[in-house]
Amino acid sequence: MALETCIAFLLADELDAEDYAHLKNPLTTRRMRGGEEEDHDDDDDDEDKQSYLSATVPSLSVLEFQKCFQLTQPQVEELVSLLSPCKWATHKLEGRTVMHVVLASLWTLSTLEPHSSVAARFHTSESLIRLHLNDFCTLITNNFADRIHWPKWKEAETSVAGFLTNVGLPGTVCVLGSCSVPIDRPSDVPDPEVYRDTVENAYSVTLLAFCNHQGCFTFVNAEHPGNWHNSRVLLETEVGKALQEDPLNLLHGKHVIGDGTFPLSEHLLTPFPDYGMLGEKKLRYNLRVQAALRVVRGSLSSLRSRFQRLRCLEVNSVSQTHLAVRTCCILYNMYLETDNAAAAESVEEQVTVQPPFHKLPHGHSGSLGGISKRQDIAASLGRKSKKR
Repeated sequence: MALETCIAFLLADELDAEDYAHLKNPLTTRRMRGGEEEDHDDDDDDEDKQSYLSATVPSLSVLEFQKCFQLTQPQVEELVSLLSPCKWATHKLEGRTVMHVVLASLWTLSTLEPHSSVAARFHTSESLIRLHLNDFCTLITNNFADRIHWPKWKEAETSVAGFLTNVGLPGTVCVLGSCSVPIDRPSDVPDPEVYRDTVENAYSVTLLAFCNHQGCFTFVNAEHPGNWHNSRVLLETEVGKALQEDPLNLLHGKHVIGDGTFPLSEHLLTPFPDYGMLGEKKLRYNLRVQAALRVVRGSLSSLRSRFQRLRCLEVNSVSQTHLAVRTCCILYNMYLETDNAAAAESVEEQVTVQPPFHKLPHGHSGSLGGISKRQDIAASLGRKSKKR
């Protein structure tokens, strides 16, 4: 197959039906020469498989490679180097190299291409694509867990300074947001129907995420039903429990920012409810809170844009969903470490509208400490700039 054709296959969103058929069954691949078909023997097929990695992928430009696999080539090589000694669940990778499996897994996570097409593209079977992807996610979350961590000490101070410089809010360590991740009916939970939205008749989990001032994920969780209210999901997470039980150790006197679906406290600040009667100081505070929240909303949007498989995971397991989501968040943080981090998309998507926490039957207007701190910060903010 010509090099130009290989590159076209790699970059194309869809394969031509005839070419797809050739790729789908490499053992019976045929070429047209002078109007005649010739069968490939096994040796020719081995060469085709080798040329895909040895000729096609290296021929991609730096930007093309990162567009296809979301990471730079040195980052992919780092993954391969660290994952090569690991024990893969699929016995000896079924004859595949670690590089082959890593690239196939990155491609699978980055696109919505059917698994059968991915298998054809990477000269393997659909079942192996799925098995290798699960192996890949397991190994990434085990070996790169430190890529998602809560900011402490110097990192925390850097994030606080970043939010102060970028949006004008003092004392903010992280911002909090969420989005929905669709799944098939889960088979690994006691009551699968808990995960079903009765209105849309679909199953989903909530991806709850905290980000620092650069949009880097500092905590993620994707284990709880998508139809739960955000405040309930937060309470079930590790960070949510720390905010309740030991906020000083978590935040050292600082706070996080969330939208109105979360409960206001001294450690989690939310916007002032706006009924059209807010004064200038409260409006100014709300504008800056919304600017801070755009950081996490932009990261969640960019995450689902870069790793489109999150829009349609096609798995019926909550644990596997959480594994895939966490893997994508780790890879996204790695992407932000590159020189192209400033180009990360920040376009926000439409999110599911939930009632504010204070309007829930068990809700409240906030703790006394939270009400007082929000008022103090609003009062301390300088006059709004005339430039908007």
